[in-house]
Amino acid sequence: MAELILPGVYIEVRPEGLIVPGQISVGNLGVVGTASKGEIGQAVVVSSYADAVQRFGPYDSFLDPSDPTKPRADSLTLVRALEQAFAFGATTVFAVRVAGAANSKATFKIKSATGDNTTLTAKTAGTWANNLFVNIADAEEDGFIEAETVPTSGTGALAVKRTKVNKSARNRVTHVVDLTGVTRVFSAPNILYGGGLPDDDAGAPTAGQIKIDRSSGAISFEATETPVAADKLKASYVVERAKAVKVTLRLGQTDEVYTVVDGKDLVADINAASAWVTAKEEINAGELPTKSAPVDSFAPLKAGADGQSGADYKAGLDVLLNEEAHIIVAAGQDDRFGNELDKHCQKASTDVIKHDRIAVVGSKPQNPQQTDAFFDYLRGHNLSSDRLIFVAPGIKATDAAATPPATVTLPGAYAAAAFAGFLSSLSAHISPTNKVLPVDGLERDFTSPELTQLVQRGILLLEKRQGFRIVRGITTLPPGSAFAQITTRRIVDYAKFGVRSAATNYIGLLNNERVRGAMKATINSFLAEMVNDEMLVSYDLLVSATRDEERKGIARVTMTLRPTFSIDFIKVTMFLE
Repeated sequence: MAELILPGVYIEVRPEGLIVPGQISVGNLGVVGTASKGEIGQAVVVSSYADAVQRFGPYDSFLDPSDPTKPRADSLTLVRALEQAFAFGATTVFAVRVAGAANSKATFKIKSATGDNTTLTAKTAGTWANNLFVNIADAEEDGFIEAETVPTSGTGALAVKRTKVNKSARNRVTHVVDLTGVTRVFSAPNILYGGGLPDDDAGAPTAGQIKIDRSSGAISFEATETPVAADKLKASYVVERAKAVKVTLRLGQTDEVYTVVDGKDLVADINAASAWVTAKEEINAGELPTKSAPVDSFAPLKAGADGQSGADYKAGLDVLLNEEAHIIVAAGQDDRFGNELDKHCQKASTDVIKHDRIAVVGSKPQNPQQTDAFFDYLRGHNLSSDRLIFVAPGIKATDAAATPPATVTLPGAYAAAAFAGFLSSLSAHISPTNKVLPVDGLERDFTSPELTQLVQRGILLLEKRQGFRIVRGITTLPPGSAFAQITTRRIVDYAKFGVRSAATNYIGLLNNERVRGAMKATINSFLAEMVNDEMLVSYDLLVSATRDEERKGIARVTMTLRPTFSIDFIKVTMFLE
């Protein structure tokens, strides 16, 4: 507040009454899986299936090419799961690629006249770069050297390294004078050219000018401006195309093209601009790369490996801990990984991390010759958590990687991804019970008695009934538990997110009745909106602090929430007369 010295009116504006809760979402997905492309162990936000393919590469065929009656061992999981999630409603996904120790980056070694010139290495590990090709041919345009350091003393002093230098408006020489710190920039028309060529400029350079010998690369200055050993000199200049080559990198229908005069130039250009590879100088990098033979041939990068075997899914889940992801899927993993997903969700939902979430896991593949064993396996599962949903059976879907594309039966792990995408599209209070999930087909059609038993075991089932429907939207808790319905869990999590959002802006303000009253009004406005949206039937709210809590900076928020439950059954009594 202003110091009261001069007479006048002093106004203090207290903004507590203007604080409102921020926007809340509980529909972001987090998906962990294996892929043929992309950084390993980093969360990447993707917003569509096309975006996922661009970032992580296409998936491989689900069936084993050598035996199409069997699934491929260790097939890639991430992009296939994302395909299902986006197809059924997902809009924002935090995707994490994981891999085992066998992952590797594809490489290609470029040669020159006397040996190894440059090594190209794919930016990310995976087989995607085995489809990346290299061609080296005659240059179609002049080469350009960017910011080459020119020595000011010793061997090669005051001379550029590559010749023949062409006249060009792009040519530029920068001279930093060590004694004064002044930077001089020489460009057209203050660059003269010599070298015994017909279009040479006559005479020596005057003040403010330099002259470049196009044949030898020597740079001459006016006598009083000649650099000394401590000065710094850089040159950017055009070199005739006869002394350059064109290096083309091709991935599918897309090319990256570099016109270079030696390996060092190629390394600089690729590391500055390539989306696909990095480059490293080898011992002969000062030479011109050798052209491809035949001239129109393309050679592939080699030895890229996806490393899907032994992929560390737990590490991928750890990457998601502090991301705004609310529904978690371990792509391709069945209920044997369910307890790991549950532990992840319980940890993320603590008051330390404050990223409440649920996970969805699916059933393992059914052996068509042992259908009873599959039912017994489902009935005997050991998952039980308010933050874990177990989906069965598997679904039928189109395998775009097959030749030609074919319909395959995917295990429940991918039904889980489809359901997670669908759930992410629903508001927290909208139950998935009895909703249509428009899949192409089911791995198995359960009978009514089988459905009854499996629902009692806390399994979210899909059935064929006027389309393909979700039987009941339940977690793996036993029926009748407080959080057996998915909507109850999501409504409470939504309320927790909203209260944190509403209260966060009060941290650092005074802990007194006035500010606590304002905080209560902000939280109350959020909860009242939940009642209006039919997420809550009602609520009680108390914001308080004892004198000891005020001293410790604690404001206590106590809420009693009465969530809205979904209709799972409709009992009809009929009287006939």
